[in-house]
Amino acid sequence: MGGGRAPGTPLGLLAALLWAPLAAGAAALGAAERSQLRDQVVEMFDHAYGSYMKHAYPADELMPLSCRGRVRGMEPSRGDVDDALGKFSLTLIDTLDTLVVLNKLDEFEDAVRKVVLDVRLDNDVVVSVFETNIRVLGGLLGGHIMADMLKAQGERLQWYKDELLHLARDLGYRLLPAFNTTSGLPYPRVNLKYGVLSPNSRTGTELDTCTACAGTMILEFAALSRLTQETVFEDTARRALDVLWEKRQKGNDLVGTVINIHNGDWVRRDSGVGAGIDSYYEYLMKAYILLGDDTYLERFNAHYVAIMKYISQPPLLLNVHMHNPTVSIRSWMDSLLAFFPGLQVLRGDLKPAIETHEMLYQVTKQHKFLPEAFTSDFAVYWAQHPLRPEFAESTYFLYKATRDPYYLQVGKSIVESLNEYARVACGFAAVQDVRTGRHEDRMDSFFLAEMFKYLYLLFTEKRDLPLDIDDYIFTTEAHLLPLSLSTARSPCPRNVTMFHKGHGEEEIFTRSCPSAQTLFPNNPTFTRTIRDAHKQLLQPGAERLALFRGIEFPLRDTRMEPLEILKRMGLTLLPLGDRSVQLTGIRHQVKGSLVLSEPYQACAAITNREAVQGKVALAQRGECMFAAKARNLQKAGASGVIFIDNAEGSCSEKMVLFQMVGDGSTSDIVIPLVFLFQKEGQVLLDALAQHCNVDVLLATKPMFLGEEKTAQPFSASQLHEAATETHTRTVTSAPDQA
Repeated sequence: MGGGRAPGTPLGLLAALLWAPLAAGAAALGAAERSQLRDQVVEMFDHAYGSYMKHAYPADELMPLSCRGRVRGMEPSRGDVDDALGKFSLTLIDTLDTLVVLNKLDEFEDAVRKVVLDVRLDNDVVVSVFETNIRVLGGLLGGHIMADMLKAQGERLQWYKDELLHLARDLGYRLLPAFNTTSGLPYPRVNLKYGVLSPNSRTGTELDTCTACAGTMILEFAALSRLTQETVFEDTARRALDVLWEKRQKGNDLVGTVINIHNGDWVRRDSGVGAGIDSYYEYLMKAYILLGDDTYLERFNAHYVAIMKYISQPPLLLNVHMHNPTVSIRSWMDSLLAFFPGLQVLRGDLKPAIETHEMLYQVTKQHKFLPEAFTSDFAVYWAQHPLRPEFAESTYFLYKATRDPYYLQVGKSIVESLNEYARVACGFAAVQDVRTGRHEDRMDSFFLAEMFKYLYLLFTEKRDLPLDIDDYIFTTEAHLLPLSLSTARSPCPRNVTMFHKGHGEEEIFTRSCPSAQTLFPNNPTFTRTIRDAHKQLLQPGAERLALFRGIEFPLRDTRMEPLEILKRMGLTLLPLGDRSVQLTGIRHQVKGSLVLSEPYQACAAITNREAVQGKVALAQRGECMFAAKARNLQKAGASGVIFIDNAEGSCSEKMVLFQMVGDGSTSDIVIPLVFLFQKEGQVLLDALAQHCNVDVLLATKPMFLGEEKTAQPFSASQLHEAATETHTRTVTSAPDQA
């Protein structure tokens, strides 16, 4: 996100807000300590970037535990996570404008030379349209804009002749075939060399995409159009946004999470602000700021009113059904919604931004990092933390809005946690489990593109930056696009928003520049007053937390033994003579003998196909998505799959049971799937080791921690692939990296 008024824009929402001269006592973190933290962030960046360049370049990403590059096809597949990798030195491109912000201008010029000389885009590889747009196209554009700025200053890059812009244009045309659908919504993947519908493309069969995937193109595509004077990119991205707007639920202005790209029908109708939708909202607001088109602001405001009416339950943001929004459909939140307080700063709605950010900070303090997902009573739901930057992003913008030194302390805690719990010899490693601190061999490019940029800006005075940061807007990947682009082209006259009758009245900041006096009327402690009301969120509560819309959340302190837990899950072990054990349930039965998958994690082609044929396979969680494992085992002929957690000692007694759901379609998976934590799964492994044969009967039983409730049997249609990143960047729902 960025500040300042866009030239030619009817109003700017940020100029008065983002540098509000507010908090008395702002020297609580002294200038020397703040400078020391800034230098520490630079040292951390040097460690991460230097490790990538030394051990990984020209590979797309660094594997910090192995101290080598991750090359697609050379490492075990991680499913959709690998769709961000295109053999185009992803991390280097994603880091270009970060180098400039951190005033590493020599390194930037060297990086630009490397990209110009080494990067090829005509690779026969299938990539995510969304990830390639925000990371690679955005990185090339941000790099070009920085190079152009430095060249104009007359001291550096005098050799530069728009080579990064030419690469960006080339990439834009390679992404355009993804939009060749009847609706105008893009395919989720494209082959960089062969497009979508070519016989060699190995893609083009997908039926749906996430809302954020289709709605997070306008900033990069419009910038490309206005820099090249080729309107096709902006027109294409705008048309996709028009479809999403038209397909919203017109009675309440909510949208779903996954949409059919051919007919525009909603595939998943849950509506929230996290994974699958997040940056769609972000790009509506930012498209208005960057491009000066009222249409985007009108649409954002309509959605924002709906969000605050139905999804926001301060300090929580809980998904609802888009057609029945008075019902919260899940009791957990994913970490990608941590961007939302920053977006609320952009709009000027600081009170709920402060409330939600404080809740996130309390969760972070409890678990050292923000877990990939957590319950509404703040327990871990998905335990991994892939070094996501959204919480740091919101921290930075809240500090800019309030100048409250509290947010400098929050930033300091982020720096300390990264150094203590994520730093390794070759960079920084994602945390596979925030409860145990176990690492994962990945350092995503967004860590360098975003995390260090926001932390550096947090601890740096505006006057010490090599550019005026308020002349730019941040993309969802934190790439810098100049606000001057709003004057490069007039808004399209056809881009008109039609509101349904009965549309709600506009709120105070719908079309006005937020005033610090309005937000904080002569009360510099106002932010603290809001925060203090939410500092006790994690204190032990009553046996049941009746918090939201009638949903009760029982404590998980059941002290049940593994066999009892299996029984309450609808699964029972029955001895069958001396040689077999039966895992049985209540109904919807699928029977088969138990067999270990080879490889055990099932992320590659199954090598013991004959043994798996017609059997129920045991597979370990990790390395790739549940859906990828299920497809591999289904292809090998398994009649069902039992996934066993890879977190040592995990059990239902201590963990929150979760449903394997997420983003994307898995209608092709028809075999039943069961997930067991490690302690319960060990019961099956022991039975298999003890007996020559273990017959398994998979079934379902309605159950809610011991209480029967109306429920549908689990089906493969509930298991959806995850798209990371989320920067989502879509988050992994039931991510198999944990």
